[in-house]
Amino acid sequence: MAELTRTQRKILDFIERSITNRGYPPTLRDICEKFSFSSTNGARYHIQRLKQLGFLEVKRYTSRGVRLIGASKKSASAQKLYPMPLLGQIPAGPFNFASPDMREDEIGVDAKYFGDRAKKPDLFGLRVTGDSMINAGILDGDVVVVRPQNDANEGDIVVARMDDEATVKRYYRKKDEIILQAENPAYPPIRIPDRGGIEFGQDVGILGVVVGLIRSM
Repeated sequence: MAELTRTQRKILDFIERSITNRGYPPTLRDICEKFSFSSTNGARYHIQRLKQLGFLEVKRYTSRGVRLIGASKKSASAQKLYPMPLLGQIPAGPFNFASPDMREDEIGVDAKYFGDRAKKPDLFGLRVTGDSMINAGILDGDVVVVRPQNDANEGDIVVARMDDEATVKRYYRKKDEIILQAENPAYPPIRIPDRGGIEFGQDVGILGVVVGLIRSM
């Protein structure tokens, strides 16, 4: 990397970290924000220089169209990550986690643990707030990995929509009610009259089943 400037070396490292940790490369605007360039022209110049030096492949007209080549590509792709949407608040009404308006961010998910997206249903992540599920090992700030579906088995940990927010609870169904049970005795269960369908109502319902957990150490 002797021919690279200090800035170009840092940009290449930033691209490699993004692919390794998140599963996809940064956009030009991401690079601008990271390195305080006043416009995308500055980022574009360094990307083109890295391409000329043989470190990157660049696909035109694509926001994330850079690819590592050579030794950097081998190290960054070893984990086989793919991007998973990380959602913020869940709006009331029809639920469509693919909507860009719902995405807080994207994070890389290791295919070794969650499978190839082409062979399994899409997953989404939801950042947990609070301590209502601590006895299930789910802590404040964790990201639960969720398989979207509107049904669940007895005892599953689910993401349920309550009005315009999402809650993570354990699911039980009794004779005449649905119970969303916290895993912390300080929180009472949420009891919902059973109307005979898994979708409890327009503003209340199951969004998916928790299949994994991601925690930043």
